[in-house]
Amino acid sequence: MSLPSALRLEAPVTRPLPEAAGGEGDGLIRVLHVLSTLLPGGSELSVLRLTGALDPRRYRTSVAFLRGEAVLRRDFEAIGAEVVPVRLRTHFDPFCLLRLRALVARGRHDLVHTHMDVADFYGALAGRLGGARAVVSTKHAPDEFRSRRTWKRYPFLLLERLAYEMDDAVIVVSQGLAAFLEETERLPRHKMVIIGHGVDGGAPPLPRAEARAALGLPGLDPLIGSVGRLSREKGHAFLLRALPAIVAAFPGAGCVLAGDGPSRRDLEDEARRLGMADRVLFLGHRGDVTAILSALDLFVQPSLYEGFGMSLLEAMAARLPIVATHVGGIPEVVDDQVAGVLVPPADAAALARAAITLLSDPERARRLGDRAARLVAERHSSSSVAARVDALYRRVLGSPA
Repeated sequence: MSLPSALRLEAPVTRPLPEAAGGEGDGLIRVLHVLSTLLPGGSELSVLRLTGALDPRRYRTSVAFLRGEAVLRRDFEAIGAEVVPVRLRTHFDPFCLLRLRALVARGRHDLVHTHMDVADFYGALAGRLGGARAVVSTKHAPDEFRSRRTWKRYPFLLLERLAYEMDDAVIVVSQGLAAFLEETERLPRHKMVIIGHGVDGGAPPLPRAEARAALGLPGLDPLIGSVGRLSREKGHAFLLRALPAIVAAFPGAGCVLAGDGPSRRDLEDEARRLGMADRVLFLGHRGDVTAILSALDLFVQPSLYEGFGMSLLEAMAARLPIVATHVGGIPEVVDDQVAGVLVPPADAAALARAAITLLSDPERARRLGDRAARLVAERHSSSSVAARVDALYRRVLGSPA
């Protein structure tokens, strides 16, 4: 039985670029983002913010995702983006490629923008076969498969190299990540463009007592916490191991972890092992980040590696004092002793000391939070990031400014 013509893996579709780079003569540039998931993680939220910040008179955006639930569907649709599930049933799924290729061709997308892991390969190849005029990738962090210590990682490395060959440009979110990719993956510097993430000021913070009541938090004070995916590389286990020392200094202290992921059960077990289960609250995926940050006295980012740190920007914009690890792109976001305190990774004792120091000195903590908010406004606004991405899109498309 032959495949429908729209799904045949045949020669790439080619078509001329209209004068205004629009796929259907309406002057709009059609962009298809390809993501592995639509969960509220750093890369997904960065795409959401970018989509909302790009000029809708110039761009029409679609978002395809390969796995999981469409948690952010309504958020994307609220800013005018089309959301399309393109299911990846196994790591090597030719039918996923066919579906993506058909989506690119049917939507007459001018540019395919891929984000991490297998989405890079499937999106880049589908873009080329479907007739997109340009393919761009963003590397938000080292890919997950790098943590695999067996031969199984090598096919993914090959797919990643092939994706790079098809990319017109690769956005890298920090200088630290760029150096890592150049050294470990031989990603050519001439293809890299450094563009970090951006955030807006967002909703004004809630009064702390009101935020804690809205979240149903018990009477723990002070309250430290973190927002993000619960996975090994985020280092939450070291935050939990720092908690007993913090509680010894502040007997009412508690910890909030907002987010979900493969390490959640292990972290819950670790909290019980440490005798801290009644002081650690696992909130799961939450859409009310403003309320969560408003409830905290201190934000902690204990990552073992980090491409950039989207949640750090949100905490900085909320004027929270920050303790974070000195890894990856974090020092490019948080100026040590200016916008927060940086400590070595995988060091629970150092995390505890830094947290206790800031909790013991509210005036210093307030100054750090104020400086952090100013730095975010100056360096990392969504509008400034969107302007740089817009310039890149136009360059790779050969479109006039």
